[in-house]
Amino acid sequence: MKKLFKHLTFALLLGSLGFGLAQRNKDVVRADAASPTTKRVWMKNSITSTWDADGAGTAIHYWGGAQNTTWPGVRVKWDTANSLVYFDLPADITHFMFVRVSGSDPILDWGAKTEDLTYSESVGKYFDLTGPIAWDGAKTPGSFKTFTPATTTAVSAFAATIDTDAEACSVEAAQAAIDAYNNLPTFEQNQYAALDVGGGKTGMDRLNYLKDFYNINTPIGSSVSGRIPSSDNSATATLIISALGVSSLAGYYFISKKKLFG
Repeated sequence: MKKLFKHLTFALLLGSLGFGLAQRNKDVVRADAASPTTKRVWMKNSITSTWDADGAGTAIHYWGGAQNTTWPGVRVKWDTANSLVYFDLPADITHFMFVRVSGSDPILDWGAKTEDLTYSESVGKYFDLTGPIAWDGAKTPGSFKTFTPATTTAVSAFAATIDTDAEACSVEAAQAAIDAYNNLPTFEQNQYAALDVGGGKTGMDRLNYLKDFYNINTPIGSSVSGRIPSSDNSATATLIISALGVSSLAGYYFISKKKLFG
């Protein structure tokens, strides 16, 4: 019995040491919030003299999915490179309309809107708000126009952060680039992925090179971000194994003492 406890104690203590050393450098993937899958719609305001009068702004009201807006919607965004307003809709949205709203918060309905529009008819197009502006519940007219978007301001800015060797010359810089890419809206992710970055390479080629060269765990184009040491898990397991070893040692001491004084 005495030899059995000796062997068990030694095995457990040795196991705890080996487990701790083996886990010291192990990496785990950290999940961070990132941009969900979205789909972009564009609009050109061709009647700014009336639609934007008195400091008015433009909102988009959308519905048909799990995350619908409440009237009169949320503000659109502006892309300088394309000289158009845009918005990234949740992936399941089917319908939307543009609404004339107050230029400052809170967002208030300022009396004009487009007809109900469908996402399916907007693909590869922008909505040209041609007017004339209509009031009292009437619909301000416009139509969809086919276009090919230029590289957006956001994509150009992102590309500029990793367009030289010096800007992506460390694992930290490469990790930051992949994290930044993963947090771009879906439209910008797709546009950068296909972008010609020189040397016959695309943006996705460059990201994959950085990922492979620096052995980065983060999947590209996902909500997963970063590598951190798995200190919590390994420490917990090591403590458990060490505790078992101490328990065995205490049991051995108790039996030895009983035999000595029994």
